[in-house]
Amino acid sequence: MLFTRQFLLSTVLWIGTLLAVSFPQAATLPSAWAPFAQVSFRHHDEDALNSGTSLTQDRSGFIWLGTQTGLVRWDGHRTRLYHANPEQPGSLPDNYIQSMHTDAGGRVWIGTSAGGLARYDAACDCFATLRTAPRGQGNAHVAAIVDDGAGGIWVGTGAGLARVDAGGRFHGAASGAPQLAAPQLPAPGISALLRDRQGGLWIGTPEGLFYRSGDTAPLQAVHLAGPRPDEPSIRTLYEDEAGRVWIGTSANGAFVAAAPGAAPRSVVEQGAHATLEHERVTAVVQKDADTIWLGTETGGIVEVDVQQETTRRLRYRADIPDSLRDDEINALLRERSGQLFVVTRTALSQHDPRPRGVMTVRAIGNVPGLGVYHIRPRPDGKVMLSVPGGAVDVDPHAGTVTEIGVEGTPGALPKGRVLSMANAPDGGVYFGTQQGLYRNDGEGAGTRRIEIPGRRADSAVWALAWQDGVLWLGGLDGLWAVRMPSAGPGTVLRREDQALGDRRVTALLPLDDGTVWVGTRSGVVRLDRDGKTVERLPADNADRTRAPNGFISSLLTDRKGRLWIGSFGNGVSILERTDRAGRRWFRRMTTADGLPDNSINMMVQDRTGLVWLSTDRNLASVQPDTFEVRRLGAADGVHVPTYWSSAGALGADGEVLFGGLTGLSVVFPDRLAIHRTQPSLAVTQLMLGGRPARLPAPGTLTIAPEDRARGFTVEFAALDYMPPEYRRYTYRLDGFDSTWIDADTAVRRASYNNLPPGAYRLHVRATDEAGGVTTLELPIRVLPAWYQQPWAHALGAVCVLALLAALVQARTSLLRRRQRELEAVVASRTAELRATQLQLETMAYNDALTDLPNRRRFNDELQRLAALGRRNGTPFALLLMDLDHFKHINDTLGHDAGDALLVAAAGRLRAAVRETDCVARLGGDEFAVLLTPASDAIVADVARRIVESMRAPVAFGPHTMHVSASIGAVLASTHVGDTAMLYKEADTALYHAKEAGRNTWRMVHPADVQPAEDAAHRV
Repeated sequence: MLFTRQFLLSTVLWIGTLLAVSFPQAATLPSAWAPFAQVSFRHHDEDALNSGTSLTQDRSGFIWLGTQTGLVRWDGHRTRLYHANPEQPGSLPDNYIQSMHTDAGGRVWIGTSAGGLARYDAACDCFATLRTAPRGQGNAHVAAIVDDGAGGIWVGTGAGLARVDAGGRFHGAASGAPQLAAPQLPAPGISALLRDRQGGLWIGTPEGLFYRSGDTAPLQAVHLAGPRPDEPSIRTLYEDEAGRVWIGTSANGAFVAAAPGAAPRSVVEQGAHATLEHERVTAVVQKDADTIWLGTETGGIVEVDVQQETTRRLRYRADIPDSLRDDEINALLRERSGQLFVVTRTALSQHDPRPRGVMTVRAIGNVPGLGVYHIRPRPDGKVMLSVPGGAVDVDPHAGTVTEIGVEGTPGALPKGRVLSMANAPDGGVYFGTQQGLYRNDGEGAGTRRIEIPGRRADSAVWALAWQDGVLWLGGLDGLWAVRMPSAGPGTVLRREDQALGDRRVTALLPLDDGTVWVGTRSGVVRLDRDGKTVERLPADNADRTRAPNGFISSLLTDRKGRLWIGSFGNGVSILERTDRAGRRWFRRMTTADGLPDNSINMMVQDRTGLVWLSTDRNLASVQPDTFEVRRLGAADGVHVPTYWSSAGALGADGEVLFGGLTGLSVVFPDRLAIHRTQPSLAVTQLMLGGRPARLPAPGTLTIAPEDRARGFTVEFAALDYMPPEYRRYTYRLDGFDSTWIDADTAVRRASYNNLPPGAYRLHVRATDEAGGVTTLELPIRVLPAWYQQPWAHALGAVCVLALLAALVQARTSLLRRRQRELEAVVASRTAELRATQLQLETMAYNDALTDLPNRRRFNDELQRLAALGRRNGTPFALLLMDLDHFKHINDTLGHDAGDALLVAAAGRLRAAVRETDCVARLGGDEFAVLLTPASDAIVADVARRIVESMRAPVAFGPHTMHVSASIGAVLASTHVGDTAMLYKEADTALYHAKEAGRNTWRMVHPADVQPAEDAAHRV
């Protein structure tokens, strides 16, 4: 009974306090889906960022995390660690960081567990230590730090209240007013401090809370309400934007005071398992104007909605990846742009409360591992969701859930997924499942199987649509149109399978005019209103003006009546027109047009006509008039990255719903605008000459000559702590780069080396998805080496000139000597070349065996004599000679004997002709003779000498070879014009000589009269 009275009293006081400090408007019902909204966290699991004790943000925007092992500075991507090192001046005095504070001047103060107070100096990247007590005394522990309003700070230590004035002088706790000595405060010292906006100082101690309104005002004890013998131990203090002071205790939950002087009231948690009143509250932060977060030691976060007068717990859940990493809350921080950071035992977690246009639902009722496979809004404003184990009917405002088809309950849906749903006119719901068609009365009861004549009862139903009293049903067995009576089996009005081209139906879109668009796993089909015509749209993935070929996931018509087709791998296709020939012309949109991914899962048109898409990589909207694409990602509040096909719908309040693999995304198109101030763009690390360096105070980065080779590297980041894909970085070095260079969003680095001496300016530009730009400029000066100085250049020029003169002289002497050597070499090489040329000519124009001119040289000489005869009338004669029975000698004595005979014949030919005549071997045993000048008498004389010379025997080893010759001759007349004809006439004469018994000669002569003694040799 006592506990009940205490609980009622605390509840009344808590409600009264909330009403007193809440906003003037009356409490209203939560917005749609608010009861199910998941507070999503982005976790940073680096080892340096876990087990923190305190948080602060400096003037530049860096976040500082105090831990038990040192201090961490973080820019959202990279951590910089600071540790205590007694041998290094300017290091931390102690690794155990107890408290931190950024004062009004932007300076970061660090309170340690046993090393006193330290202040960070950005100019030297080091720390100045202020000892709060001699070594060895326990009051070197600094538990709290706040501004004093006069340029200094208050410091809470184990000895009481100390002060550091604006000049940096330390005033200990016992040094007199306005400090408070230990006798005025409980002996354990100070655990928390808060200076409110009126200038009053709140002092939390392990034995209660104290307050004084000014430096000279008396100290007052602030009694916390509640029937307890001792005052609660104070753990943390926080003032929100409305001036309320929130008080966290070590074992008694939290209290809130509406204003200085008002009695604090206990914060009462709602629910049957409320435990806040007995928990340690370690940190407090304001989430937004109406919401406060209370961090507890083992119970996660208690979220207090002051406007709605409600509380809820945010805890770690193993089945929800973006829940808290664990329930041990050590510190909370709201950074200047409004994002919240939570330090737990295992991670630094981040939540951005600014996006109000996208809500994530991770848990509904008792459904484990929420995945939403299909969505069907109901006429009463509720929404039916297909979830693991069946379906649930959800009231988005009241937060109620009616489970339908949970396995093991009477009248449940079969095991497996609900693939599709359709509303019946009487309020019932048709369910297309993996094991057939079912119907429910819409209130969660009366689930029964629906039999379709001619169709297997357990066949999967992938698509459902209700239009004009007809239930359209699609599955792996084609398309069915069924008229459903109030009771009994339905009547099949139409069935299409083979005519569809692919009987596996994936999407249905019946229109008011009776047309039905059907999506299959291979394309799109149109059923005409006449009930007979089936049009299969030609598909071609390579032609962007054709319908897509592949899995069709979604169909819709926009306000202009255009058909939109969503498919896997081919983006979105919009039917823009149909020409007179019936050819349908499409416009295709893919990632090249701005879509986040080419696999479209579902399309939904909102109340303004905007078309929303769920993809395998976040969400997007398309403006149907301009086809402008807006992508939504984690920065906009989208925390379900991948979605199910056919899982999308428009809610009763105009919200767009998309079902995903790990939850439900609720998009409020009218709330998407997010005001974000442009963050500072800071240099996060500088490497100079391959070693870490400090960035100079506003001025110029100077690069010494010894650092030029390795150059410098600048890392930078926009200190807004947004996801990496939200912002694009580019940089340009004026005086060196002609264009902007893209930086990797994961590295964000600009590197240069071996720059020529001179002045440069590094420009860095960070552009967010909304087009906002933040810039950074860094002047850079590259110093010249000694040899690049003007005096060095002048001295070098003189030395070069002297050296050039000496080199010219030496070079001239060398060149003259080499010229002589070269001339001798040239003369020698010329003689060699001439001999070689002569040898080559001999090889080219002479027969290798007999050293007589070959056929090529013979032809040249014949052409020359023919031309000379035509020009001057000089007569010449052509003699062709064959050795008789030469083949017999080759066959009997061998080729060596034949070669010896040819050489002997060549010698006898040379001896039988004149020096002016040309003797040639044409090949084999065939020889030719050109006589010039020539006459009948000369031809006869030479021919007889040749025939007679050939009759002499030729010795070859032990053998004696006998041979004779046959000759055909022709005397060229002055009008000869064709050497080929001349050669033919000589060959004819040779033929007649052989016919005459060989060993003789014959001649063809164009003249009319031949000498009488040679008549027997004429042809």
